[in-house]
Amino acid sequence: MSRTPVLPYGSPTTLSGISENFSFHSSPENFITARILAFQKAHPSIADSRTPIRAKVLNRNVAVISSYHHVRQILCDETIRSCLSSSQAYDELMAPFFPPPNLLLLDPPDHQQRKGAWLERMAVLNDDIRPLIHTQVRDHFRRIPSNSVIDLYESMKFLSWQILLPIFIQRDDCGMGAGNAEIEALQEDLLRGQFSLFPISINTPFWRSPRSKGLQARQTLQALLQSKVDQGKCPFVIGNAKEGQDIANHLLLFTSSLAAKALASLLTAVLLNLFVFKEDGSSLSAKIRALKDSGRRSQYIRSIILETERLSPPVVGIMRRTTEDIVVDSRGETIPPTLIPKAWDLWLYFVGAGRDSAEFGETAESFESERSLNAQPSLGEGLAFGAGSKTCLGKDLIRTVATEVVETCLGLTHGAETDDPSADPIITLHGNRNELPAGVQGWLGWQPKVRPEEWARDMKQLPTQRPRKPILIHLQHQLAS
Repeated sequence: MSRTPVLPYGSPTTLSGISENFSFHSSPENFITARILAFQKAHPSIADSRTPIRAKVLNRNVAVISSYHHVRQILCDETIRSCLSSSQAYDELMAPFFPPPNLLLLDPPDHQQRKGAWLERMAVLNDDIRPLIHTQVRDHFRRIPSNSVIDLYESMKFLSWQILLPIFIQRDDCGMGAGNAEIEALQEDLLRGQFSLFPISINTPFWRSPRSKGLQARQTLQALLQSKVDQGKCPFVIGNAKEGQDIANHLLLFTSSLAAKALASLLTAVLLNLFVFKEDGSSLSAKIRALKDSGRRSQYIRSIILETERLSPPVVGIMRRTTEDIVVDSRGETIPPTLIPKAWDLWLYFVGAGRDSAEFGETAESFESERSLNAQPSLGEGLAFGAGSKTCLGKDLIRTVATEVVETCLGLTHGAETDDPSADPIITLHGNRNELPAGVQGWLGWQPKVRPEEWARDMKQLPTQRPRKPILIHLQHQLAS
């Protein structure tokens, strides 16, 4: 077969632009998977290749990338990365709400020049946050009476705000006081404006569009966060006014509703895996508690978190826009390389790539708690934090939070430096796996081959993944001995 690069397979949908927008916002999983299934039906000989597929998303030509190899190639290959733009891809969705300079939206070479300083700041931050996280997790669960029934995602969203805001601002006041509640409310307005299906700012005496409210919230938040920085209520060392403004701009993202909901999504999935999922008849929490070696326990907890990231990334994917024609290689001798023209968008679909059997084997769609313990060194991680030079700054921070939540729930941090360690509760969550909807079990990797319509019915995916209906969990706790 010819090795001449070809355009992505498929053709633009015939849906109107408005219908496309509603279809995509309703369920990216359903929208993308429907096009993948149509491609597989039309091209059965290469149905399993995960070759890039052409679609129309938000009225633009899009190459949907669901192969782990291709996502890594696009994010890590310097030749390809130099022909991609984050800022252009997110110009309408994020740029108006997160003022420049912002690492998330910067392209090379500006991105590399600024990221070094931020990596140093985040490394210092990661060194001293575990006691703070432990205290917040302990107090969160201690406030909930034993034998209560909780909505797990809503509980984790509240906890995520309780963790993120004290980490980045008001570290001397860890409670959800009026100031923190104001930040949360403003960030919610900003997020609604950012993801509004009505992308026009209208402000009248009688009605304001969500986008208009979101832009106003951004201005108010900028002033509020700049004030916090000027008062020294943030953890970063500030050398001059320019650095202070840069830090305030990034705090807008670090304390965003998007960040809180992403953390809540991950914690929800981790705790469901920890307490409700069963392997050989036992919960993973029981298996961890049975381990006597602390090093082995830590490795096992890390493996559970990595497997959760792989299957259940909070953000389903990211976008890039091509500034030049690019070519991604083929995945087999019978399939030619793929040409993606200049000015196309790339949708890097982390949910699909994390379940690519070419990388993760026949059990790619299934949750295996010991996968990373038993894996060959060459096995890739999931893509929850991206890859390459633009890997998420918060990767280590979020993994620290997830680890501390698990260890605190299991009583493994008893004796940590807290004001009242004797009051640390050991948490047990009870739930019936069979009562979870099929789409939720598919999200977690508990049930393979879940149909796209089931996923769309049971899961919300924008701005982050979470169950559509409450996941009710029975909570019990006892004091550590």
